[in-house]
Amino acid sequence: MGMKKDINKLFFKYTIPGVVGMMVTSLYVVVDGIFIGKAVGSDGLAAVNMVEAVIAFSFALNIMIATGSATIVAIKMGEKKNHEASKVFSFFVLVLTLAAGGISLFVLGFPEQTADFLGATGVLKTMVIEYMTTIMYFNIFFMGTYFLEIFVRTNGRPTYSMSALIIGGVLNIILDYIFVIQLDYGLKGAALATGISQTISTIMLIVDFFRNDSQLKFVRPDFSLNLLFKGIVNGASEFVSEISLGFIIFIFNLIIMKEIGKIGVSAFSIINYINTVVFAILLGVSQGIQPIISYSLGAGEKYVIRGIFNLAIKTVFIIGIFAFTSMFIFSEEIIGTFSDNKELLIFTTKAAKIYCFAYFLNGINMVMSAYFTAIENAKLSAFISALRGIIFVIMGITIFPRVLGIDGIWFTMPVAEVLTAFIGYKFIKKCKVLNLNDSTTVAV
Repeated sequence: MGMKKDINKLFFKYTIPGVVGMMVTSLYVVVDGIFIGKAVGSDGLAAVNMVEAVIAFSFALNIMIATGSATIVAIKMGEKKNHEASKVFSFFVLVLTLAAGGISLFVLGFPEQTADFLGATGVLKTMVIEYMTTIMYFNIFFMGTYFLEIFVRTNGRPTYSMSALIIGGVLNIILDYIFVIQLDYGLKGAALATGISQTISTIMLIVDFFRNDSQLKFVRPDFSLNLLFKGIVNGASEFVSEISLGFIIFIFNLIIMKEIGKIGVSAFSIINYINTVVFAILLGVSQGIQPIISYSLGAGEKYVIRGIFNLAIKTVFIIGIFAFTSMFIFSEEIIGTFSDNKELLIFTTKAAKIYCFAYFLNGINMVMSAYFTAIENAKLSAFISALRGIIFVIMGITIFPRVLGIDGIWFTMPVAEVLTAFIGYKFIKKCKVLNLNDSTTVAV
């Protein structure tokens, strides 16, 4: 990575491309939402939101394989073992390809059953199947873009990875306009635009590993169950974090459909589009610091780890304040971008003003989880992710609507983030790496 000790410079070198890259990735989803909301209507938004549960599962496997293996690779690169790092990288490229293909084959083989499982009925079911099956033909590229983008950054080329994502994002906007608006292909057009754009980004990222001066290259891998297990364990928290996002969408959709109906699902869909942008920025910071921390761990530079972690916490807290303020003050204007429906606008605005309190602590919890992954403490990382994404969500969504009515649904996430931050802070205080102790583990 050629890391040298100016912590501020190092932090921004990796997090700015990470943030920009993740924001561009989020544009794939948000731009689809804007075009679908305007051209197809609120039913289209609800259908895409239901499919997000499947996409989140794909992405959860993706992020688990990518971050888990990238931690191993970055540590080996920090130890100057580039050939071993390349063998690990090549092995997990193969693992990702098999995982992406397996998901596509299952969904394309059982589209009706998958739509039923997601809770889609009537017109929504037809829309869900149309969007979902089209996306699945491109799943290898959808997963490949994120996977390879992490490794291009680990390879010391964060600006190039950002460029590949920006080109894909711009292409997605152009194709959305052509397919959805001009050709009136509806949901299928939005899915095609996303798929083609992701394909171009993936090809660009693959090319980077064929440079002569690339530290990581495609080589013949060693097939190792131990290595597979280590990568999965390392990335377990990211899997839990991302699968919990799919779980949140799934469980919220079921409860909202039951308690409120289609307008509630459409409102939650719009909130999710906004969340996608906020989470992308926060995830860009938390994912950006991981290769630095892992590399520094391998190189024995613990003071770098401490400096990067502290800077990341301050950064995501400032971003959280800005996101909350923007959403609270300009909620009507932001939500109006997705729909002209007055009833939907009023309902979503009220819900969003409650939900956005979660933005204060979203990033801090993400950074804590990413930190523990980077130092190979997968258990704690997974625990933090499970608290904020599954355990406290189940508790909240069960209790709050009974006490507070419909508004209770929207209070679930802010409360989950507060409780998780409190528990996560307790573990961080005990962390020996951050206290510059000799150990690289966490004393719990």
